[in-house]
Amino acid sequence: MRIHSLTIDNVRGIEHLELHGLPETGVIVIHGDNEQGKSTIMDALNVVLHQKHGAQNKVTKPLRPVHRDVSPSVSLTATMGPVTFTIEKTWFRGKSARLTITSPQRDTFTGDQAEARLDEIKNDHLDADLLHTLFLRQDDPGGSVDTVGISSLTRALDSASGTEGAPGTEDTGLIAAVEKEYTRYFTAGTGKETDELKTARADVEAAETERAEAHARAVELESFVQSHDRAVSERDRARTELPAAVSEEAELAEKARLAAEADARAGRLREELERAEGNLERANGAVEQRQSLVDAVTAAAADLDRRREGIEETTAAAAHEEAQLTELGAQVKAAQIRQREAGERLRAARATRRLVEAAARRDELAAQLEKVSDLNERIRELRERAASRQVTDQDVRAVEEAAGEVTIQRRLREQAAAKLQLTSASATTVSVDGQPLDVASEGVAVELRDGTEVTIGEITARYVAGFSDSVTGEDQVAAAEMKLGDLLAELDCEDPDAVRAARDAAREISDELSSLTRDRTTLLSGEDPESLAAEHARLAGELADADLPSDLDTAAAAAQVREAEEAQDSAGEEVTTLDATLTPWRDRKARLALTELTTRIEAAEVALNLAEENLAAAEKKGSVADLAADVEKARDARLAAAERLRLAEAEVAAADPKLAKSLHEGAVARVESLRGATSRADTQLAELKGRIEMATGAAERLEKAEAALEAARRRLDSVDRRAQAVRLLRETLHRHRDVVRARYAQPFADQLGRLARTVFGHDVEFTLSEGLEVTKRSIGDNTVPLEDLSGGAKEQLAILTRFAIAGLVSQDSGDGQVPVPVVVDDSLGSTDPSRLQLMSTLFTEMGKNSQVIVLTCVPQRYERVVGRTEYPIAELKSTGMLL
Repeated sequence: MRIHSLTIDNVRGIEHLELHGLPETGVIVIHGDNEQGKSTIMDALNVVLHQKHGAQNKVTKPLRPVHRDVSPSVSLTATMGPVTFTIEKTWFRGKSARLTITSPQRDTFTGDQAEARLDEIKNDHLDADLLHTLFLRQDDPGGSVDTVGISSLTRALDSASGTEGAPGTEDTGLIAAVEKEYTRYFTAGTGKETDELKTARADVEAAETERAEAHARAVELESFVQSHDRAVSERDRARTELPAAVSEEAELAEKARLAAEADARAGRLREELERAEGNLERANGAVEQRQSLVDAVTAAAADLDRRREGIEETTAAAAHEEAQLTELGAQVKAAQIRQREAGERLRAARATRRLVEAAARRDELAAQLEKVSDLNERIRELRERAASRQVTDQDVRAVEEAAGEVTIQRRLREQAAAKLQLTSASATTVSVDGQPLDVASEGVAVELRDGTEVTIGEITARYVAGFSDSVTGEDQVAAAEMKLGDLLAELDCEDPDAVRAARDAAREISDELSSLTRDRTTLLSGEDPESLAAEHARLAGELADADLPSDLDTAAAAAQVREAEEAQDSAGEEVTTLDATLTPWRDRKARLALTELTTRIEAAEVALNLAEENLAAAEKKGSVADLAADVEKARDARLAAAERLRLAEAEVAAADPKLAKSLHEGAVARVESLRGATSRADTQLAELKGRIEMATGAAERLEKAEAALEAARRRLDSVDRRAQAVRLLRETLHRHRDVVRARYAQPFADQLGRLARTVFGHDVEFTLSEGLEVTKRSIGDNTVPLEDLSGGAKEQLAILTRFAIAGLVSQDSGDGQVPVPVVVDDSLGSTDPSRLQLMSTLFTEMGKNSQVIVLTCVPQRYERVVGRTEYPIAELKSTGMLL
């Protein structure tokens, strides 16, 4: 098959794409960024060839574009064998199919006829398995391909190996008969035992299990006797060795005590040495501290001399700064006076505005308070109605539950209570607890409770309940009725319906009260009514004697304020400008510099005096010679303490307290062990005596088990001989069949090796499975299973395998061309630059006689491919055609 053109409309993310004028041979590189539709091109080729236009399945449904209600369609122009055709398909809404044949004879088909004619062309001229294999998808896991099922490749291999036309041994009647007999004893796939052989072996295993158990009982009896003898021997040994072990433990305890005392003395001497070392360290520190005092005096004198330089220059700068402050300060004061006058005019305007606004606010509050008063009166009336006991949903649920409990208890009493069934041939009347009861032929039931009296004529029968009946029944009903009556009395209602009515009335009051409260809250807008009233009273009082201007409203008063504010702002800007000019001089940097320098000189003088005083005070406590003598004395004391510690540690080493303690602990453990062994032996002897008495008849059971095992083994040998015979025959037939397969596998291995040597070197070899799948790769003495190869090696091998298949089928096609193009979807992403260069040579070689289509987001990987044709996918989708 050769692809000439492809048109895609509304497939996934592709709205429109046209690929025309594809060369019949060569490498065709279609490139673009991720998610631009490269993989969709391969899917479109698949569905237009293999999916009916009416199909709605897991293959065609993903073709629908997202967020667009349109139908996907694909058009392909290709050549299969001698037939050149164009197949156009649309799926889902407006589904259609159209097949136009242009060679060798023109014809047109639509609908199902187009699908049927396309299937005929594919069946006659296309190997579907080869098409699937040579389309290498982006998500392909690696380099292994099962090639046995590819019919066109099998023909090519048969032709290359000289086995073309040879009958397949696996199809003969002998193989079928052998397989049938084989499955009597083994599974066809895994070779596990089944049926007769499995049953015979299970019988032997069961007999062996019984014989093993019988033998174990016999051996166990013998072991009990042996254990009894060992226990007697162990008890006697322990009793003999115990006195000497006790004596040894006492001797080692004394040695451990003396060693521990020596270790304690050494510890005290270590502490003494640490104190001597601390004294030496302090003496050395005193010498270092004296030297630091001398250095401090020298440094303080040098610092004082450095700071006394430059005092005259700093004094002159401070005098000039003071003069500037005086002149500019006078100008700022004059501007501030003008600013205060403008501020007084602004305050007067603002006072007038406040009076006008206060009058407006007074009138607004009067209207608002009147509305609030009306709402308060209505709310007060509702709250008086709601002040009584209100029935809630919880009260209703409690009453309903109590009423339900009364009903339940009455029914339980009716079901559980004893009854007296009364019938009469003619109608008559009896008395039950003093109440008349009519009795007829259909009968009546009298519920019996403790004390129930039934009077029939002159006979009175009184029911006396037993203890278990007298404490239940009527009491529970009465309790439930009492609880219901208490709830109704508390709510002042006659029955549950009255309770529910009272609850509904309370809800109406609550709803209306909530509505009025919300209205009042909205009217107040979060304000407190008392605060509003107080504010109204305050404003009325303040405005009672106020001289309100009659010609001003709030807007006019605000305008006057704005004019006064503008005048004040102008004066303020003048003050700000002058003040900004004065600001740098206010920092008094020169004065601060003079003060800082003077202060530092005084501090340096104080520091020098203090350093000299500290040195003098230290020299009064001791001279340098005295400090050196103290160091020498501390050093001698440390040497003496170290010598005493050395002698003590030598004594400890000779005594070895840890070893002495361990030896003593071992002796104690031995004494305890001997005593424990004596006790355990006595206990074990008592137990073994009972077990020996219980283990009887073990020898007789063993004889019977051995006889049964011998019979089962004879049966297994007979079945196993037949099974092994058929297995040997099957293996022999399969071996000869594999020899035939190996003969035509060699051309495939040769073709793959020839291509692989370009990439992996001249000493590369491959191990193939029965299905011609690559299982291992060997380079020299280094053999690596396929699954352990790197990602780059796997993707390289995947392409090499398909190139090898395409090359073999091309040799068999008769015209020297590959019947199916090789399509590679975004591969070689894990290939290093050196191997990428080698793979490019193979792409070039394959493109000389084949149509190789590459879909990639990195076209630079194929820059070394000679004679390639590149199609940017963005241009395919925008311009509609590339030539």
